[in-house]
Amino acid sequence: MPGNLVTNSAQAQQAPLKPESLPDNDLPPVQRDTLLTGLPILVAERPGSTSVAVAVVIKVGATFDRVGKAGLARLTAECIRGGGGGYDAERVRLELEEAEAQLEVDVDWDQTCILVTGPARQAATLIDLLGRLVTTPDLARRDVAEARFKPFQEAAIAAARAAQTEEAAADALFFQTLYDAHPYHHNLLGTPESIAAITPADVADFYRRHWLPNNAAVIIVGDITASQVRGVTRRAFGGWAKGKPAPATFLPPNPPDQLRLVHQPQTGPSGGQVQVRLGGILPEATAETRATWLVLTELLKRRCQPWQLTLSHRRLPDSPWMLSGVCTPETAPAQIERLLQLLSELRDTPPGEADVRAAQAAVASASRDRVPNNRELAQRLARLETYGRSPTAEADILNRVAAVTPADCHALAREMLGRGRLIIVSGGTASLQATLAKFGTVETIQP
Repeated sequence: MPGNLVTNSAQAQQAPLKPESLPDNDLPPVQRDTLLTGLPILVAERPGSTSVAVAVVIKVGATFDRVGKAGLARLTAECIRGGGGGYDAERVRLELEEAEAQLEVDVDWDQTCILVTGPARQAATLIDLLGRLVTTPDLARRDVAEARFKPFQEAAIAAARAAQTEEAAADALFFQTLYDAHPYHHNLLGTPESIAAITPADVADFYRRHWLPNNAAVIIVGDITASQVRGVTRRAFGGWAKGKPAPATFLPPNPPDQLRLVHQPQTGPSGGQVQVRLGGILPEATAETRATWLVLTELLKRRCQPWQLTLSHRRLPDSPWMLSGVCTPETAPAQIERLLQLLSELRDTPPGEADVRAAQAAVASASRDRVPNNRELAQRLARLETYGRSPTAEADILNRVAAVTPADCHALAREMLGRGRLIIVSGGTASLQATLAKFGTVETIQP
């Protein structure tokens, strides 16, 4: 790509790696138990690690935010810091401090993960604390005082406001145009306006509808044995009442069936740059094609440098892919034309053997020369549980990556890139539309 495309620096090219030299997978053996409520308990023993990570993953994320209240899933998760099970916020803080532990909350489209990490000797304390916060959180009550809810709402509004950049605005326009009424059109954090519309009752309803033991899992990784934590885990989570998980009943997206180009001119003085987004909707992934997707994703990153690729299959169908970059109004048409050419080549011509080998090496390099800590392994197991992937099968993923062929990559590339595409150009003046017209009809959206 021409050098005047402004993005983060591209990753260094990896030397080709023979399939037989791919590193072994670093997932430890996982012991699994299931409570009568349907709650799975996963324990990965790592003797000698001296620490423990305890996570509760709820298999619901921002996809289930209510209409007009984007950010609800994240705000609900953050509110558990307010206490539960007889502990108020100050008691929670003191328990964590005395245990030398940290509590993290992470919410994406498909999952909510509450994770505590600390010394292995504090495992029982951390499991008990997490059980209180997750199974009986105070802010899941409809009658919670507004004064207790407000600080969490204000913090969420501040985070959403801080995230309002030109890049985020271009991303938002891309997803809004691609998905319309489908929930994937909003962002994970929400907006200051959508968060301000959330009430304590909304949080309580979201918790009661989605935070269910039969839609969740407890994951424990560290210097601990399954027998040591079995009793405390059952006490902490055994009273969590199960229910019926809410079904996904969303309006489908209306993706383009050919190339669609949308321009949003800027307001105010010219900044000399435009944000460009190009992408579409992915074919559904399967367990059989997972290794090929990993290699194809790396091929796309390498072919399209320095454009930044966002590609991830979500639990619902119609997952997005997007290439993003920044350029000047004068160079935007040439940049877009070159990118379309690169994508067409990948769609029409199988990649070379050397390119596939280099991509396989890059996939493997993510785990080369690095031993993940207990926190990272707990997060990884949480994602496997969310997406219904077996740790045993995942342990063999690098072997399957090594077996991916150019023909495998080409088949997926044809399926992915043979669909309609959306191009968003955010910024520049109305005069830019004349040069963009070489690609087809230009739709104008006013800011």
